Amino acid sequence: MTRIKVLEEKREKVYDKINEIETRLENLSTRRKKEQKSILEKYIDTYDGFVVNYFSDKVSVYVKDGNYSLLDMYVYDEWKSDSRSYNRIDFSTASFRTEFRTGLDMKWAAERFQLLAFYSKALADHMDDILAEFNNVVEKYSKLSEALYESKRPLNKEVREVNEIISRLKEEEMMEKLMSDNGLMIQPEKEDDYLPRFQVKFDWELSSVKSIRGVKKSASGKSVDLQVSVRRGYGDDKRLEVIDVDRVRFDNVVAFIRRNENQIV
Repeated sequence: MTRIKVLEEKREKVYDKINEIETRLENLSTRRKKEQKSILEKYIDTYDGFVVNYFSDKVSVYVKDGNYSLLDMYVYDEWKSDSRSYNRIDFSTASFRTEFRTGLDMKWAAERFQLLAFYSKALADHMDDILAEFNNVVEKYSKLSEALYESKRPLNKEVREVNEIISRLKEEEMMEKLMSDNGLMIQPEKEDDYLPRFQVKFDWELSSVKSIRGVKKSASGKSVDLQVSVRRGYGDDKRLEVIDVDRVRFDNVVAFIRRNENQIV
């Protein structure tokens, strides 16, 4: 087993640990939202003749079979330094117009105002309790979540370090192949005859590159002389032309390899 393969297997095991932690974080978030919803259900009652929907940070009131809410109550939070705190509940109503005229039944308008009065009183009576309980829940789950985030940080660092080593080893392996007799060959994907472009100089780009082979490195190691095989012609007239390109910057070679590593054989 190659060193790259060993490192890739190690990386997968670390990813498994990270995924386990992320699953636990998601479960904590779900539990927190359920507790917040239960708090709203405890303090904000339903109202006869209307549909009330409870969420983790909002209560919405609808007319039966209605498509939009008549009233929404939002519990808002803000961040202060590193802590999150719920500090207000906003009361939002759908706009409507009433015209009091003789013979017109305005019972619906009276019910609407009674509904608003009912929930205004509920918030006036219980807003402080709701905010206090919300903040207790947030504090509890923040401590649990932070402990998990702390355990996740070294794993993320380990993955980054392993990825850097794998990338370096792959580049070294590619460079070794580049300087071999056969160089690096491009194999187009199935049912795709496309061959990539290669920016060999800032003002020179070769298209339909089939292979590249290193001939000689510069003394500084920052450039390399290449033989680049490019495809010319179409259909039955397709042929390969070998072009010698001197002193190609290694940065350009690395960029080409990275863009096309899945097609290099």
